[in-house]
Amino acid sequence: MNEKQDPSGLRLAGTIAAVTSDSSYVRRARSRDVDAILDVIGTYVEQHVLLPRTREEILDHIGTWWVADLNGDVVGCAALRDFGDGLGELRSLSVVVEAHGRGLGESLVHAVVREARKQGMSRLFAITANPGYFGRHGFVETEMAGVPEVLHVDRVPWPRRSGTGHAMELAL
Repeated sequence: MNEKQDPSGLRLAGTIAAVTSDSSYVRRARSRDVDAILDVIGTYVEQHVLLPRTREEILDHIGTWWVADLNGDVVGCAALRDFGDGLGELRSLSVVVEAHGRGLGESLVHAVVREARKQGMSRLFAITANPGYFGRHGFVETEMAGVPEVLHVDRVPWPRRSGTGHAMELAL
């Protein structure tokens, strides 16, 4: 596999699509994006892939969210949770199915990683059902038992959730 890797370990997975007539970019979320963010993550919450987020939670932490914009519509999102002591979590990464294959997920991952580095974090975690995706970006799977306890603070058990999430870590 021929992957490009920057000196800090983050890999370019090569999913950023070629230039098209569409206009897409990743930007910081704004208050007016909250309902769109809820729509984007909603399908994945219903499928028990993502943890639910409330409108108030997103709005209270809007400065930690990034969105992918495609032709003026929010079609993806991700957030960065700072737990202090150099520890962060990339959370709620999602892109609507209709926008898959455009590299927007990769762009969101890169935006969050850049922000984590800017804030001085040294370890970034992601708890995911899709470890291969994060592995392509330089994250390394680690035992769930090795995940710092603070990351479990808002992970309430779901009745239908399988509990088979994978812990992924990126040293920054």
